[in-house]
Amino acid sequence: MATPTVSTFVGSVILLPIVVAMTSVVLSSLLSYEIAGQLDWRPITICATCDIIAVGVDHLKDQEVVIGAWSAAAMKRFTPLFHLARIFMALNALLLVIALCRSPPETTVVTAVFTAPAFLWATPLDLQQIGAVLKRFVRAKHDQEEVECDSSKSNEPFIIKRVPGMKAIFDGIIRGCGTFFVVHSALQLSWQSANNAPPWTIIETIIWSTVNRTCHCIMTDVRDYDEDVKTGVPTIPVLLESPLKTRIVLTVVQAAVMIAFLRNPFIVGGSCFAIALVWILGKDSPKVYFRFSLHSQTIFIAMYAVMFALDLL
Repeated sequence: MATPTVSTFVGSVILLPIVVAMTSVVLSSLLSYEIAGQLDWRPITICATCDIIAVGVDHLKDQEVVIGAWSAAAMKRFTPLFHLARIFMALNALLLVIALCRSPPETTVVTAVFTAPAFLWATPLDLQQIGAVLKRFVRAKHDQEEVECDSSKSNEPFIIKRVPGMKAIFDGIIRGCGTFFVVHSALQLSWQSANNAPPWTIIETIIWSTVNRTCHCIMTDVRDYDEDVKTGVPTIPVLLESPLKTRIVLTVVQAAVMIAFLRNPFIVGGSCFAIALVWILGKDSPKVYFRFSLHSQTIFIAMYAVMFALDLL
């Protein structure tokens, strides 16, 4: 076990969540402009703070386990950093609440629906207990035989990340569809608005975002293939039983998106860049290099923004 350091703690709990949140800032900004012709701070803040909180809290729990297993003295030495991290999360939670309060009620519902899997990603869930609570909530009536049948079921907890092959798909749906619905609900405008933002359309942005983020998550699973096989995490590379097969599938999917949206040079460029990374990055690549995969979409949206600002389009 590697010795915990201040730099690894800060990088994991504070800097990495900010890096991930930048993808949401850029994507939600583009969708805001596509829908309303302007940048609205509310959905951008909601998407960014949700990313920071979800990733930060998850990594904070991991650090508590790692440092706690090292020694009591190490835990005491890192106590101020844990306090700092919790303050950082609390500030982001405050910003999230403010943005939600300034948005329509539907935005809160949409945000809760799409962020719930992220916050409960590795949390053991007792489905029988949850079902019982829901039944009481809707005041459903069940006979004694059904209750006895339910009690005989396995009490093994349900963990979202253990659903075969769903880790990357969940992340892609949250990134693509979730971001759009949050922005749309906050702006309260038709997604078929008259605002013209060539060469973009909302549908292609949603599809590209969903596919791009899903493929990125699968790439990180390729990196962790050996570890996932040992621990029994059913990622897509594990299900395909081969990183090579996974790379071929990712190439085909990205190429299909590129061909479907050939009229948009930024999507074509982003897809080509992502395909190149599929074959360049591997299990021996430093984790920091996978940030290029994470931002393969962000880079080209930012390129569009710069060219638009300089009136080069």
